Amino acid sequence: MKGQAEDELQRSSWRLALQTGALLVLLLVAIAGSVLLIVSTSQASAAQRLLTTATEHVDSIVDAPAGTWLAISNQGVLTVSPGMPSGLPDLKAIEAVAASGDAAQEDVSIAGRPYTVRTADSGNRVVQAVFDRHENLEELNRLGLALLLTCGGAVVLASLLAVWLARRAMRPMAEALDRQRRFVADASHELRTPLTLLSMRAQMLRRRVASSPLQEPPASIEADVDAMVEDSRSLTRLLEDLLISADSRRIELTEIDVVALADDVVESFSVSAARRGVTVERSGLTGPLGIIAAPTALRRLFVALLDNAVRFARERVDVAVTADARTLVITIRDDGPGFADDVRPRAFERFATAPPADAAPEDGTAARHYGLGLALVAEVAAQHGGRAEIAAQPSGAAVVVHLPIRRNQGNSPAAGSWLSAFVSRVRRMF
Repeated sequence: MKGQAEDELQRSSWRLALQTGALLVLLLVAIAGSVLLIVSTSQASAAQRLLTTATEHVDSIVDAPAGTWLAISNQGVLTVSPGMPSGLPDLKAIEAVAASGDAAQEDVSIAGRPYTVRTADSGNRVVQAVFDRHENLEELNRLGLALLLTCGGAVVLASLLAVWLARRAMRPMAEALDRQRRFVADASHELRTPLTLLSMRAQMLRRRVASSPLQEPPASIEADVDAMVEDSRSLTRLLEDLLISADSRRIELTEIDVVALADDVVESFSVSAARRGVTVERSGLTGPLGIIAAPTALRRLFVALLDNAVRFARERVDVAVTADARTLVITIRDDGPGFADDVRPRAFERFATAPPADAAPEDGTAARHYGLGLALVAEVAAQHGGRAEIAAQPSGAAVVVHLPIRRNQGNSPAAGSWLSAFVSRVRRMF
């Protein structure tokens, strides 16, 4: 397996690894957050019980629980535990509780160290307990660091394992895709030559029949030759559609004049449309409009739209190219039978089949076959970040394609488009 297939295998493997890593990160963050929340809540509950016990059930400062200091005011006499932090006890809190009888609690910070101070009235005395929360916070920090290291290691290992498993699982699919693309490339090379020869021989035969010394060449022979020419053209267009749709993700963007492209395609269809008695006209923009697009794909979009319109038009096809500051709008209208209401949602499916909009259920009108043309239109529009739709109108059919206008910034053909390409690649990864 080489080249493009290997590159796609690499991208797919890393994409799976990123997705696995992202999911694992979310899961581990949720677990770590839950653990920290549970531990923090447990610490807060234990500290609260300790402070409540110290202020309501301890009679002497010598009986202060570990990690706490007591200050007891008994009939104006204040006793304080040894080692009480500087700035404590809070005498104002003791006086306020002595006056009101209501317990008070607050968190304070002294010299950057956190404490919780609870003051309560315990009979004929007021007790103030000071709890040092530094150890609890240190424990939470150690736990958080351990969870971070553990989760980080788990994410890295899981991502590497996902890459390895993805390469093993996806390699057969990548090889099959590589074989498919080689087959498409070989088929395109082998089929184009005989189709071109068939078309050339049919055209030479038609000229020979037309210049025959016979006064009246058999009409059936000339009709058959015309049919051969048309069939060869149809086969060539179908082959090109198949080749483009076989690998619709790979497009080469460059700057093109979409108005000139539309005029060129309209001119190429004028002769064949005239044989059917159909007039093809261009409307909308007349001056040049440069956009960033894939020239081959955009030409096939115009060809597919015109081919569909000319085949079903009665007398006239209009190709309108309009634009505003951000959007290019291509509208192809014909005066044919149009699309039935129930067909519009699936008209862009491959090989869609439906009766014409003006056909009665009982008249036996042949079904309308859309082939690959409109499906290719939808794919090309999607490649360029746009969309295709069937517009509603009183009669006939109207297919509208909306494409975002992208222009070069500066002298480089790719300048200004690197950010869009990067965003598009990241979106495809996820």
